[in-house]
Amino acid sequence: MKLLTLVLFATLSAAQTVPRERCFPIEELPQAQHKSAADLFLKLLDSEALYTVIGAVKPMSGGYTTFKLPADSLEANTIDEARRFLAVFHCGNDLFATVHHFARLFPGKDTKTLERYFDGVVFNRIGLRRTILAHKDFFIPLGLSENAHPMEVLMAIEYLEGPSRFRGLGYLYGYPDYAVDFFVSASRQQTFTGVFVPRDFVSNPTFARADRGVVYAIEKGATEREADKQFRAQLAPVLEEYKRRRTDYIGEGKPGIIALLRDWFCQSGTCSSPALKNE
Repeated sequence: MKLLTLVLFATLSAAQTVPRERCFPIEELPQAQHKSAADLFLKLLDSEALYTVIGAVKPMSGGYTTFKLPADSLEANTIDEARRFLAVFHCGNDLFATVHHFARLFPGKDTKTLERYFDGVVFNRIGLRRTILAHKDFFIPLGLSENAHPMEVLMAIEYLEGPSRFRGLGYLYGYPDYAVDFFVSASRQQTFTGVFVPRDFVSNPTFARADRGVVYAIEKGATEREADKQFRAQLAPVLEEYKRRRTDYIGEGKPGIIALLRDWFCQSGTCSSPALKNE
């Protein structure tokens, strides 16, 4: 089957290569935890995080696993478990995954108890470096250079206020610049006027969600732009290839998610971030 070509925005020869057994090394976890870790990794790839893992189209993705705890909770075992699982979600030094906390506390839906929310995130350092370099005017004044650790970048943005936080997150999620500009402008307007700014949404599919998989806001009534077409064109071949591989690897008696990842990342005995190729 001839596959569409996805060109990475970085030279893959510069990426770190590792032996196959060091690519998504789930064996570092106790055997009893392998299934739970593999289930989490599959959930990650079924979400928009696929577009971060493969091709670095989105520098960062989240939402594939979420948690909330009372703000004064002294128990975080499920969150710590997810962090331990995600610590082995890497192949070389390009990918980094963990669980992060949101800065703001929110009252519980049915109680007055304040709660803290947590989100599973994954970064591709290739895309992150590209984004920081493309938006130096935003990142450098925050002390964030192209070699900053992904969590340093995310948490510096998480603790910003209002529109600045939205701008930083929009860049990390890889949305088109014009869409980020609109959301920041709408946020400012709503803050000053107290009136919600109407908007439309651009949506692209993930495996888990054919509709509203990757979503960003645009001005109400706006027509599709070239940037939207380019974004969609980068996502589409990644999902097409993942669906093909998923059919072959996932299911009763099939090799499973770790084999899928290793076979996708590993060529000629060593492993690194893959691009889609004509095969």
